[in-house]
Amino acid sequence: MRTYFAIVHKDAGSAYGVCFPDLPGCFSAADSEDEIYPNAQQALALYVSDMSEVPAGRSIEALRRDREISDEIAGGAFLIAIPLIASERKERYNIMLEPSLAESMDRVAKASGVSRSDYIAEAAYMRLKLDVAAVRVSKVASTGSKVASAAAKVMQSKTASKAEKSVAASALTQKGSTEQTSRKVASSAGKILTSKTVSKDAKSAAASDLSQKAKKKA
Repeated sequence: MRTYFAIVHKDAGSAYGVCFPDLPGCFSAADSEDEIYPNAQQALALYVSDMSEVPAGRSIEALRRDREISDEIAGGAFLIAIPLIASERKERYNIMLEPSLAESMDRVAKASGVSRSDYIAEAAYMRLKLDVAAVRVSKVASTGSKVASAAAKVMQSKTASKAEKSVAASALTQKGSTEQTSRKVASSAGKILTSKTVSKDAKSAAASDLSQKAKKKA
């Protein structure tokens, strides 16, 4: 499965703007943080829908070496990983399910007007959207898989604050001892670690960012 990195930016008083550096003309917008990921994924799928050959995307390291992109990040923009999940011809697969689970799915699927296969496919699709970004980023960065997974969950959360998501985005793009967490992100991470209301995932991402800053100082 291919994954493309998109740049998210926002000016004061405007919506979130999303563009794909490796796909000229592929843009998306979102009125809220919750809409950034699904809208970008939809834009990506539509962009490649009529292509016979889909161009490859650069790695996160290559993108960060791009002066124009690094300047945007320094100005407050951030990168997100968007998987290309395109529709294809369906094929038959055998899967094992607990009888009670299958019965429950059949009842809900029937009430929703879909088949069991479509119900399972939709459930798998939703899980992919949550997990694939963390898997991809953990391969190209040195962020541990547990931290990457926790950070990805924070990025997808509807209740996480802007500061929590900023810290999570920083954790997802860490590159070991070669990168230092910014002072602003480190400050937010410190507040998150001492908060009594934030999630365990948010604290995991914050601890990773603060650890990264400590490594750089050493």
